[in-house]
Amino acid sequence: MRSLRPCPSYSEHSSVTANSDPAPGWGAQTEMNHLEATIWRAEIDPRLRSGGVVLEVLDQVPDWDRVVRAHEWATHVAPRLRYRVVDDPLHVGPPIWVPTDLDLGYHLSRVSLPADDGIDGVLDIAALLHMCPFDPARPLWQAVLVDGLAGGKGAYLLKFHHSMADGQGTVQLFDLLHSTRRGPTPDKPTPPLAPSENVRPAGLAVRRVRTAILHAPRDMTRMTAGILSRGGQVVSLPETLQSVVGYAQSLARVAAPQAGRPSPLFRHRGMSRRLRTIEIPLSALKRSGQVAGGTINDAYLAGLLGGLGRYHRWHGIEAADIPTALPVSLRSPDHPIGGNRFAAAMIAGPAGESDPSLRIKLVHQRVTRAREEPALDLVGVAAPIASRLPSALLARLAMRMSSGIDLQASNISGLDRPAHLAGARITATYVFGPVPGCAIMATLFSQEGMCYVGIATDNDAVPDPDRLVADLKDGFSEVSSLAESAP
Repeated sequence: MRSLRPCPSYSEHSSVTANSDPAPGWGAQTEMNHLEATIWRAEIDPRLRSGGVVLEVLDQVPDWDRVVRAHEWATHVAPRLRYRVVDDPLHVGPPIWVPTDLDLGYHLSRVSLPADDGIDGVLDIAALLHMCPFDPARPLWQAVLVDGLAGGKGAYLLKFHHSMADGQGTVQLFDLLHSTRRGPTPDKPTPPLAPSENVRPAGLAVRRVRTAILHAPRDMTRMTAGILSRGGQVVSLPETLQSVVGYAQSLARVAAPQAGRPSPLFRHRGMSRRLRTIEIPLSALKRSGQVAGGTINDAYLAGLLGGLGRYHRWHGIEAADIPTALPVSLRSPDHPIGGNRFAAAMIAGPAGESDPSLRIKLVHQRVTRAREEPALDLVGVAAPIASRLPSALLARLAMRMSSGIDLQASNISGLDRPAHLAGARITATYVFGPVPGCAIMATLFSQEGMCYVGIATDNDAVPDPDRLVADLKDGFSEVSSLAESAP
C-alpha cells in the first residue's frame, strides 16, 4: 500500500462564507433521520465506519484550476458539502447538520502516479482513502484527482459518509454536478451560502431537553390518542386484526432470518480494506436473468454467489448458503434529494448451487420473498430506539448483527447520459461501499451499457482479494454464458 501524497492547501479557495440561506437542494435537511443517526453513532467501533469511495475513470486529466472552481460551485449547489455534524451527547434527538467555514484545500487534493502504477495504483490510493476516518469537525467528504495514468487518462476519487446519502442519493448528486458536455457552462446558477454557525454539543442537548419537557404533555396526549384510535380499529375491523397478526409474524421472520450460517472463511473482522474491480456488459446480465426467469439483479447476485462458491472450493471448503444483505430503496418522488431512504433485506445466498440457471431462480425466489415482507423496514422502525442507545451499546449490537453477514450487495442505476467532470469525459464509475462489519461489499454501478462492480473487502476476512476476484469473474462468466447459449 502506498502513502497518500496530497497537494499543498489552496488557500485562495478556502474559508468561504456568506450571509444568506442556501437554496433548497441536495442534502438541504438540517437534521439526520434516525437511520442516519444510527449509522453515525455506531462508529464508536472503528470496524463499523461507513465511509464509501467512488472512482471515476476520466478520458483525460482535467485542468486543475477548473477542478477547483467546479468543487467550489458544487458546495453551493449541494449545501451538505459545507455542513459539519454536531451530535447531541444525550441522544435526545439525531445529530444535526451545521453550516461551517470550508477549507477547500483540506478536502480536495491531487496525486501523481509513478509511470508503472496504472489503475492498481489508483486502487491503492482509493483503499487508503476508504480506510481514513473523517474529521468530525469538518464536512464529511474528501476528493482526490489522480494523474499519470497511461494514455493521458485521469481518475477522480470522491469519499463521503453514508449518513450523507445512499446509492440513489449519490446518483442524484452526480446528476446535479456532472455536466453533459466538455465545455464550461457560463452563468450557471450559484445559490447563496448559509452563514457558519457555532453550535456546541452540550448546548444542543440542553435545548432539546428543555423542548422535550415543554412538549411532554402534548406528546403524551397525541400518543394516547393514537393508541386508542388504533385499538378501536383493531376491535371493530377484523381484517385489521388479521393484518396486525400478519405483521407480527413477518416481524419475527425479519428479526431472525434464516439466511444461512456465516462462513468459517470469513470469521475474522478488522479495519483494513482492499478494493478491486470487475466489468460486465449490462446486456449479458439482462439476457442471462431473462433466460433463467429472473432479473438483472438476480443474475448479478448469482454471479457473485457462484464466485463465492468457487472461492470456498479453492480453499477446500464446500460452500453452503451465504448470509447476504441487500439494500432495498424506499425512496419516492416526493422525498427530498440526497439523504438515506432504504431498508435492508436478508437472504440465504445459494453459493453452493453449481448450476447458474438454478442459482438465478433460487435468488429470484428468495429476494422476492424478502422484499414482500410487511416488516421489511425493521431497521427503520427500530432506528428511533436504536439511535438513542448509548453509543457503546449500539455499536456492540450493530457489530453482532453485521458480523453475521458475509456479503452485502448493492445495485445502483447510474446516469443514463454522458457525464463530464471539469471537461473530462467519465468513462467508467466504480463505487466501493462501506464495509461496516461484513466481510465483502459488492456494488454494481451501471453506466452507458456497462456494469462496473466495485469489490471492497475486509482484509482480515479476505486476506487474498485477488483470488476472490478471480473467482468472482469466473462466476460472472458462468452466468453470462447462459445468454450466449440461449436461442
